Amino acid sequence: MKICTILVLLSALFYYPTIKANQNKAIGQGQIPVITHKPNEEKVYPIGIIGAGAAGIMALKRAILNNDEVLIFTGAKQERRGSRGNWVKKVDNIPGLAKYERTVVDLRNEVLEELSKGSFRHNLYIIDNSITSIKKENEIFKLSDGMGQSYFVKYLILATGIMDEQPKIQGSIREILPFANGQTVAYCTLCDGHRSFGKKTVLIGHSESAAKMALALVEKYKIASMTILTNGQKPQFNQEVVKRINDHHIMVLEAPIQEVMGNKEAKQLTGFKLQNGKVVEAEMGYVALGIRPNNQLALQLGATVENQGLVVTDSNGETNIPNLFVVGDLRANSMKQIYTAWQHAVESVQVINRRIRE
Repeated sequence: MKICTILVLLSALFYYPTIKANQNKAIGQGQIPVITHKPNEEKVYPIGIIGAGAAGIMALKRAILNNDEVLIFTGAKQERRGSRGNWVKKVDNIPGLAKYERTVVDLRNEVLEELSKGSFRHNLYIIDNSITSIKKENEIFKLSDGMGQSYFVKYLILATGIMDEQPKIQGSIREILPFANGQTVAYCTLCDGHRSFGKKTVLIGHSESAAKMALALVEKYKIASMTILTNGQKPQFNQEVVKRINDHHIMVLEAPIQEVMGNKEAKQLTGFKLQNGKVVEAEMGYVALGIRPNNQLALQLGATVENQGLVVTDSNGETNIPNLFVVGDLRANSMKQIYTAWQHAVESVQVINRRIRE
């Protein structure tokens, strides 16, 4: 009887996902809190998901609840650290999310722990590493990670996202990061434009789209003042935009930024000092320098991208490569919002689920 009991326990430990061993130590915010059994190296799994941000995690949850086996690649620790989702703190423009300290990371960890304990935990395979190369051979995607391990999937979902371009100040992006981390500098006016209400506001950018972002903030949020800092670049505004800027008394300053002023520990912004000595007071800042899409894996497979590098898909998220889907911020012609990422994920996974069962 004792031998049978031991065998059952060993079998359970081997087969089912387990929480990482040392429960007495607090799990780091960027750490994946769950480990699972390793996938079979020779097996072709139905679904692979690359990326564990808002889109990837929603795709995972829907697929697991559909009772499909899923390999999810969360990215190596360094890669996760540099992801857009890692910089998302409080999200107060979506009901129910304001309670999280680091919304995307906390949601990821919550979902992984929940799935690892649920009825379909046997379908969950977490690979805490990055995929470095992808090939499609005989309708099967072969994925290789940074350790040289290969995996095979029938349907592939890319949720690798984008990263915002950062302003270089004194040749480095490090000056802006403490304030971005504290959300007194933001990148999305739809997500965080409301934070500028009644405040002295600065927008860093020189393109016409940057100027239109500044105008939208002024016209919507009754801000105390707006200044556009081009950080040494010539403004690229057309005459109509220039007229609107003048009508709203928006100052445009071209001198390079020398320093971001404020309390870095408290992440409280107070202004920007320019190289010509001028100080511009600011309680809220925005950066509008464009994005950097994480499209390398999509390009390896020959997926079509538009001029920004975002991946072109149909209404279901499928690319020109059959059975390759893109969800979330990397997808072209869509809003870069958590709720949009969720919708993408569910739509794509439901298409895949129907095909699996055809």
